[in-house]
Amino acid sequence: MPYLGLRGSQLPVAISVTAGMGWILFGLDDAILGAVITTTAFEREFNLSTSMQGTVTSLFDLGCFFGAMAVSIFGERFSRRSLLFIYTVPMVIGSVLQIAAQDVPMLIVGRIIAGIGLGGITSTLPSWQNETSPAHLRGTVICTSLSFLIIGQLIAYWAGYGLLQQYPTQNITWRLLFALQTISVCIMALMTLFMPESPRYLIAHGNYDKAREVISCLLNRPENDVLVNEQMEDISRAIAFEQEHGAGWGDIFSWNSKTEGGSQEKRRLLTACAIQIAQPFSGSTVLSFYLTTIFEGSVGFSEHLSTLMSGFLQVWFLIASFGTWYFIEKAGRRVCFITTAICMGITMIVLAVMVKLDTKPAGYVATVAIFLYQSFFTWGWMAGVWCYSNEILSTTYRAKGGGLCVACQWLFDFVMLEVTPTGIANIGWRMFLIFAVFNFAFAPLVYFFCPETAGVPLESIDAFFLSGLDPVKESVKIRKLIKAEGRSRREHGEKEHDGHELGRISSLMGESKPEEVRVERKQEPIATIE
Repeated sequence: MPYLGLRGSQLPVAISVTAGMGWILFGLDDAILGAVITTTAFEREFNLSTSMQGTVTSLFDLGCFFGAMAVSIFGERFSRRSLLFIYTVPMVIGSVLQIAAQDVPMLIVGRIIAGIGLGGITSTLPSWQNETSPAHLRGTVICTSLSFLIIGQLIAYWAGYGLLQQYPTQNITWRLLFALQTISVCIMALMTLFMPESPRYLIAHGNYDKAREVISCLLNRPENDVLVNEQMEDISRAIAFEQEHGAGWGDIFSWNSKTEGGSQEKRRLLTACAIQIAQPFSGSTVLSFYLTTIFEGSVGFSEHLSTLMSGFLQVWFLIASFGTWYFIEKAGRRVCFITTAICMGITMIVLAVMVKLDTKPAGYVATVAIFLYQSFFTWGWMAGVWCYSNEILSTTYRAKGGGLCVACQWLFDFVMLEVTPTGIANIGWRMFLIFAVFNFAFAPLVYFFCPETAGVPLESIDAFFLSGLDPVKESVKIRKLIKAEGRSRREHGEKEHDGHELGRISSLMGESKPEEVRVERKQEPIATIE
């Protein structure tokens, strides 16, 4: 039986766990260097100055940028699962080079190569998960997987703490931590062998029989079931509509779009990129990589206590992330983004003031502020960013746009990690005020430009961006239609999600839209998919 015999709700869970191993890899890479960069053994081996610490740390993100850009340019030529396998190779090579590093150049080369692998993996995972998840659980599924990212950070910090207690001055500490990357990526590749391909990718590339098999398993219905036929129709029609009204790269990046579809794709792409690059400017990346350094240098803790507090923070980060599973769908993306952005800005101000005071009580308050910041970040801008920036892109542009969005994030991660050590050394507490300003700026960005996507099928999100419509206002109307349709089905004794787990488009792009852009529902199935 395909996919280990898993069907229905079991299959998205298995996909989430598989993707979770990729996000664990992200968490490990996010935290390992931060856990060891100030240790005695690592400093003795590489003797990095403050500026060189920023360079070694940020060059990994530069590698991620190139890996993500490769997905953006070439990604649509390969299936989602194939890309995950391809990018396993540089990830393993880079990890081995870091484990065996004897000098700074070897360490840098290993980090860049590993970064290329992680950049490709993180660009592909959101597309694969979004395209294989039910609409009403899409956010929860991705947030669940992103909790694995925190598990990766947790493993790195606590493994680092334990190794430092056992081998405080020996190189085995940081070498074993780098080895965790290889283990994680190999487990992900093995699990991916047994998981399904994205049905949307399969249909977009003419592999209808395989797509029907995947949809059948996701819906837990026979392949000739009416619901499977409906999903095949809906996805096929949506892809045909996107291809007919879509635009090429040149049209998207030109000042004046030559096609109606180009301007709409541009709007979607710019919105996705803006949300994605907000993450590094929020200060989260800096805290992840330099947490121990901040606890030691800014707050004033000892090396031992700084490492211990970093570990406790990751435990709390994981616990807080469970709340995101609920909030992302019940409260919606917009509410989560706006509320947490404001709260993150406030906590950054508190952190700045406490670091400036530089007293023992102020250090304790600063620690509480960091814990609060991580809570608000995980409830809004941690998993939500990876879900939202990918789901608002059309199927035909999801690989290109998704890769570009993630590449932009990694590029700005590189910039922030490069300048932060020098910034903290030169302007100290004022660095946190800069992050506060950025966080406050995110709230109006989301309010005016980001439509709500919670519970909306991927194919129906296309309706937000029809010509002449305000995507934010249109999302409100369409979500009301979806809720009304759900109530109607319940009144007739049907399950709320029957026939809609992978999305519908025709009923939401019909009567209320202009005639020239209307997509009418045909009564007969599309002939090419029978």
